[in-house]
Amino acid sequence: MPASESTAASGNPLFRPVSIFLVALSLSIGWGIRGDFGHESGAMIPGALAAMAVCLLSGREDWRRRVGHFALFGGLGWGFGGSISYMHTVSYTAANQWETAWYGFFAMFLVGGLWAGMGGLGTALPAVADRKRLTDLYVPLGFVLAMLILHKFIEAPIEQVLMTGGGETDDRWNRHKSPLYWMDTDWFSALMALFGVWLFDLWDRRFGKLGWLVVFAGCGALAGWGVQQGLDETGLTEKLTGALVVPLGDLTAINPDTGKPFDPDNLLTNWPQFFSDFPQHVGWGVGLLLGAVVYFYRFGAFRRGSSLFLYMCYGWLIAFLVMPVLGTIPLQAYGGFRLTPPRSDDWAGVLGVFVGTSVYMFRKGLAPVAYAGAVSGILGGILFATMQVVRAMLIVPGHPYRTPGGTPEAWQHYQSANWHSFMEQSHGFGHGVAIAVALGLLWSRVNPPAEDGPRRKWTDVFAIGFVVFFMTYLNLFKNPNEWADKLKGFPTDMKAPLIESIELSAQTWFNLAWLAASVVFIGLMIVHTRRRLDIVPATWLGRGQLVYVLMLWIMVIGNFERALPQFSQGRLLTEWVIFINAAIATFLLVFTPGPNAPAAVRVPTSFSPLYRRAWLKGLLAAAVILSAYAGLIRFVYGEATVFYPGYAHKRWGPQAAWRVTPIEKNKDHR
Repeated sequence: MPASESTAASGNPLFRPVSIFLVALSLSIGWGIRGDFGHESGAMIPGALAAMAVCLLSGREDWRRRVGHFALFGGLGWGFGGSISYMHTVSYTAANQWETAWYGFFAMFLVGGLWAGMGGLGTALPAVADRKRLTDLYVPLGFVLAMLILHKFIEAPIEQVLMTGGGETDDRWNRHKSPLYWMDTDWFSALMALFGVWLFDLWDRRFGKLGWLVVFAGCGALAGWGVQQGLDETGLTEKLTGALVVPLGDLTAINPDTGKPFDPDNLLTNWPQFFSDFPQHVGWGVGLLLGAVVYFYRFGAFRRGSSLFLYMCYGWLIAFLVMPVLGTIPLQAYGGFRLTPPRSDDWAGVLGVFVGTSVYMFRKGLAPVAYAGAVSGILGGILFATMQVVRAMLIVPGHPYRTPGGTPEAWQHYQSANWHSFMEQSHGFGHGVAIAVALGLLWSRVNPPAEDGPRRKWTDVFAIGFVVFFMTYLNLFKNPNEWADKLKGFPTDMKAPLIESIELSAQTWFNLAWLAASVVFIGLMIVHTRRRLDIVPATWLGRGQLVYVLMLWIMVIGNFERALPQFSQGRLLTEWVIFINAAIATFLLVFTPGPNAPAAVRVPTSFSPLYRRAWLKGLLAAAVILSAYAGLIRFVYGEATVFYPGYAHKRWGPQAAWRVTPIEKNKDHR
């Protein structure tokens, strides 16, 4: 119903201070937990909690009945940022080199903006998309998730097949020895996701014109082989390789271990290792892949919303190839087109996903989603950098590198606090503010999404089951190995009660217990779709509160259990604070939401002007604020570093990290 902007804003429950605080606190709790588990799976937890908080606090019944979808897509959106390496950006801001500090704050803005931007896109999608479009996404999403799960099982065998020089790889210190290692990125995951989208399209078309896929792929492989043979015959292969392949390091820098320049043969390049191990297969392999791309461009239908995932996959792969891979060639003398060399370049892929998703939203009539992503990205990037300044200012008293003679005794306990955990939880709080603001702006600008089409109750079951038991499992399954590593005498294998012949690993017993709980929970949800169970609240608000509280405390308790074997005084700022914050969040989530409050909506004629203004004003504001932050840090700290000098990496100059500590093939990953 039409209303003035002022009326809509004044009655907006998402702009109440308590609402902004609860959304921010939800993301802060999850972000603190994410710090212990890391990566994409860890980042899903704060995203899901914050999305549910927004949904339940909105007062909009059309949003509340989609609480499971908010949690799922909000969690998946935030998960993308979990692949980005960002600790070097933090260390840049602490460097006693002005240009590195300035660069560091802009790098933090980019990383934080990508994280919050993707989170905003995912959280806003259920608020805008009609029922059919939203539920259509679940089948292609299932294909993509299935391929990503398959990737976890086939990557190691593929590595072993491709290994030519022996040796061992792992997912930490020796990961660069894998033939599939490529700038420490998730390129193989992105490729597998693309295969999932392609497989869905084939299935959706009932494998029609499948023969043409063989023809196109075969012709592409033949053409690629022919091109490579022609280059070999004319002697152009060596020239092309010289033009496209550059070492990831400075060949004029002196290796401190040898006193000589770094050996170029011992440095990684801007291409995966298997390219140099199997150069004879590059032509036909690339040709086969391009042939498949042409086939799906010509015959692919990509119905049921699967084109969204196509935009995302192509965005990831194209951005990665254009920026870190090819863009590094002309910029090799400056460390390449890389954000934090020699660390991961997943930032480029996530930037491609963000751009691809935003383009899709505009093309498919979902511009409000793109707008929410822009607002949350800009504000999230600024607040991500802001929290670094807050921490730097808080540790000024008694700072060891600013105080002659080191930290005075009166400040030693203060300085010994777990400031890293403070940073992580404050980062989450800032990101939560960004999500609350972005969705608050949508609250009065989007009509209730259409509920046409089939109900598809199974999508609610899938969304809630995935969030409560699969997202949490992806993190907590790591606990048994942590206990075995930290607890003396913890058994790695255990026999079944009463049956001596059954002996399984601790990890397997954990998995079986989790599976039992998951089956019971999801089974009861399925029963509830057919006949109401009394344990399930009658309203969507109550159901959403139940899911939020259940997920929150599963992760809070699981995170505490993970830390318990090595618990110390320093963990109070992590697990203890998270526990207290979770208690506060539980109270506020149950106490605060009121009855349904229909939004006073005034839909803009077009979101394009709002979108452009958000970027123009946001980037200008960011440029001023971030430059001021860099100046403030250097003014306060002078010639001192904010952190231990060995962790205050430099991006520029002769002491740049990519120059003095490049990744070498015969050493551990840095």
